[in-house]
Amino acid sequence: MPGFPKPLAGKRVIDLSLLYPGPATAATLRTFGAEVIKVEPPTGDPTERLFPETYRLLNRGKQIMKLDLKTKDGKDELGRLVAEADVLIESFRPGVLTRLGIGVKWLHAIQPKLVIVSISGYGATGPYRHQPAHDLSVLGVAGYFSLPSELDPKVVRPNIRLADALTVNAASLSAFAAIVEADRTGEGQIVDTSIFDATAAACLTMSLSRGDPNAAPENQRQVMADSAIYTCRDGKRMAIATLEDHYWTEFLRIATCGDHPLRSSRYASRVGRDRDKIGLAALLSDLFAKHDREDWILLFASGRVPVVPVWEGIEALEDDHLKRRGAIAHWSHGETAFQYPSFPAVINGERDQDVSDGTSAVNTGAWTTGS
Repeated sequence: MPGFPKPLAGKRVIDLSLLYPGPATAATLRTFGAEVIKVEPPTGDPTERLFPETYRLLNRGKQIMKLDLKTKDGKDELGRLVAEADVLIESFRPGVLTRLGIGVKWLHAIQPKLVIVSISGYGATGPYRHQPAHDLSVLGVAGYFSLPSELDPKVVRPNIRLADALTVNAASLSAFAAIVEADRTGEGQIVDTSIFDATAAACLTMSLSRGDPNAAPENQRQVMADSAIYTCRDGKRMAIATLEDHYWTEFLRIATCGDHPLRSSRYASRVGRDRDKIGLAALLSDLFAKHDREDWILLFASGRVPVVPVWEGIEALEDDHLKRRGAIAHWSHGETAFQYPSFPAVINGERDQDVSDGTSAVNTGAWTTGS
């Protein structure tokens, strides 16, 4: 059986992007075999200063150049790179490449088959196109916080850079499709995606099917009392997700007995549980508060019901399933060694094994031009 596929072997990617979405997209292409040359301004990528660990994870195995694209030397060097490239990823605001004299026409004149992947805050068109954007600001305007997920409608920032992560998925898939099309037609491709596009698409899936957007949280379909997080006696938490009736029935069998009010026929069906969400939430809150988290973990150890602990701190990294799935990989180059998340799929029975070949490393500083 073949191993983890490398369909992009032989492809060269020029990564002009900074921060998270663009470099992570380039890293994804590299996972599937592409060679990546990361071109940074003379001052470097801000991520290296702000979040050095993240920078290291995203840019492992890339060759790092520093070019001043405002100078003739920098532009000429970029042209030499583009002539031998298949993909260029950039994250400038719309119009910046053209003002620098290295826009789409210039790039395709040098390499007609080039796939250009532009990742901006809001895309190349629309009234927001020139506005600055980061993960949280886009979550706000794309509608993320307009979608209630709990009976208590708190506005809480996601614990990960959710908008950025959605953007990486959209940009990577678009890049793959554009590479295939460029190979098929021999023509260059232009991908215009944005943090806003990716986030709005995910939010619209819910907002277009939610019913009355002005209804109270308990009257909105996606809010369920038995799909929520509850606090245990020791202050730790458990998550319950008994969407289907058969899971609810099994939950009751394990967690309750006798004539416990949760066993009332009014809660036996999905319709019934949704009819009295506030009352159901109060009963579940009281139930989970009677025991420590460890007691609940042992009670649901059979795994027949989606009731699980909410890990805290280092607990998530120590999860046995995480380790057995090979979700954490190891990188080493010279005296540098660290862990990083594997690509989230096992293909042909293998995870990606990102082993340095000794020719590239994080921030080699191999080339500096025009600074």
